[in-house]
Amino acid sequence: MDSLIVNMLHFSEIKKEESNSVQFTAPATSGTVSFEELLASSMKQVNDLQLESDEMIQKLATGDVEDISEVVLASSRAEVALKMFMELRNKFVDAYQQLSRMSA
Repeated sequence: MDSLIVNMLHFSEIKKEESNSVQFTAPATSGTVSFEELLASSMKQVNDLQLESDEMIQKLATGDVEDISEVVLASSRAEVALKMFMELRNKFVDAYQQLSRMSA
């Protein structure tokens, strides 16, 4: 799990060829950010990466992409983000199960 987190952090620092970069950020609010807001924001960002990947694949199929590495990179970003989010979900479920066993 630790290597997955390190890889995800490293992967999120890679700049896209366009001027924007992939970053996981908390929603812009003043003060503290609730766990619910952070989770919702992360889910939206993972979904956005999936949609971007799908769009790039469609462009590849229609011949609108000049460099196939852009498609591969978008697809890889979406895959790593989804895997990371699924690992976090698994850890949350495991933690919940452990807490429920403690109270019983």
